[in-house]
Amino acid sequence: MSNTNTTTTQTKTWFFTPLAIILPVIVAAAVLYRLDPFEPVHLPVNELNRSTPLTAPLRNNHMRLGSEEVAKGQVLGPEDFVYDAVMGVVYTSCEDGWIKRVTVNESVADSVVENWINTGGRPLGLAFDGSGDLIVADAEKVTFFI
Repeated sequence: MSNTNTTTTQTKTWFFTPLAIILPVIVAAAVLYRLDPFEPVHLPVNELNRSTPLTAPLRNNHMRLGSEEVAKGQVLGPEDFVYDAVMGVVYTSCEDGWIKRVTVNESVADSVVENWINTGGRPLGLAFDGSGDLIVADAEKVTFFI
């Protein structure tokens, strides 16, 4: 007789324990769902179907207004550049593997371009990390830190 009572107690415990865990979660989800202030809004279909499509100019003739060319002819296939405000130089990655350091002087013609470091690959992106180290994204190298 005691074996039957133990089996019945184990069956009740096995049934009510998961129910005691799952039921509060379902109740909490139902309460939170009802508190959500989501209100659907009508889709303005008449504004989406315009008779004239939106267009953008193919070329912005004012994009380079006020800019100056630096290191023209001295930098082969520049991909990216980053400005180092502490040193006052611009680093640029080139398709020949060089990262060049350009010191821009008041007269653009007097700017100095130097081959700073060659990655031996194809540097594509440049960025400074939080400690001021230059990080190079190279298409042919797995990792490269300067």
